[in-house]
Amino acid sequence: MYNNLMFIVGLTGNYGMGKSAVLQMFRELGAVTIDADWVVQQLLREKQVHKKIKTLLGAGVFNKKGALDRKKVAEKIFRNKSLRIKLEDLLHPLVFERIDDFFRKTKNGSKVFIIEAPLIFERGYESRFDKMIAVFTKEITTINRLSMLGISPKDAIERLKCQLPIKEKIKKSDFVIDNSMNPEKTKKQVTAVYKELLKEAKAKNLILEGKVDRVAKILGKPFSIEGTVIKGAGRGEKLLHTPTANISFKGYSPKEGVYAVRVAILKGQVSGIRYQGKNNLSPSTLHLAAKTFNAVANIGKNPTFGASELSFEVHIFNFSGNLLGKKLKVHFIKRIRDEKKFPNAKALEAQIKKDIKKAKEILG
Repeated sequence: MYNNLMFIVGLTGNYGMGKSAVLQMFRELGAVTIDADWVVQQLLREKQVHKKIKTLLGAGVFNKKGALDRKKVAEKIFRNKSLRIKLEDLLHPLVFERIDDFFRKTKNGSKVFIIEAPLIFERGYESRFDKMIAVFTKEITTINRLSMLGISPKDAIERLKCQLPIKEKIKKSDFVIDNSMNPEKTKKQVTAVYKELLKEAKAKNLILEGKVDRVAKILGKPFSIEGTVIKGAGRGEKLLHTPTANISFKGYSPKEGVYAVRVAILKGQVSGIRYQGKNNLSPSTLHLAAKTFNAVANIGKNPTFGASELSFEVHIFNFSGNLLGKKLKVHFIKRIRDEKKFPNAKALEAQIKKDIKKAKEILG
């Protein structure tokens, strides 16, 4: 992610669906907005970037004055997937570098920051953001609007085919804005989404401070982390007599320390055939219910053992079994204490017993 201390949202959609108009609406409501296409335009004026593009696409994409002809660039890259990807590989790291630099210089972490970019999902950049918004219109609406701007239906369809289908982007997003109607209806949706984003931003600040018990009051549910159980150092069971599951996860985590948590063991789904009467069979997916346990969690660097990398582990009460490779969802209920260095393993083991007792009191 660009900056874990800030609440950063990705806004995406497909060609001609009105991302920039929606971004402007968020700006008017008070969000700090960044248009990735604007950053690209600034980069395309730089001589060093010109040299790299000339090497990739040839001198023919520049006019007599030495300026980049974006129309000629578009003609080349939208008909040649390999060239398009190479140009993206050239420009995207530079765009991220500029945006990262902006965040390094920005001190107001309480705002909602929204970055508008078209290829977030196509290039797998969604993990850089706290939340994702997809802006969409029906394809015919998009083509008609682009036609009014002088872009032929053929060119519009050609560009749309180069992007992930909008249905896929909608599925992958946390919020969706339908921009098919009039601006007033779009603005109403934007306002509703922005209110939710403000709540999420406030919740993130509390999470980073370890105040997880206050998050549920804002969001209506506890903050949770989902991840996969991986092999740990083995100290929990052998040395501390408290078996733990080490979890690998993506994204940010609460302030380092010990927490009372609830752990759901996710069992996934089973595909099969649903019987709906004679000669009426249909494909079906059964979502298996997760089993939930009370637990205590530690997020930190295990200073007692001189470790340096952040780890996330949970001790699940009244559970026995092998969790390696399983997916867990950990719901944070309340913080118990800071992580600290103990003189030896025996002292840490004694503290863990106290932590477990405290967590059981909290969880009931």
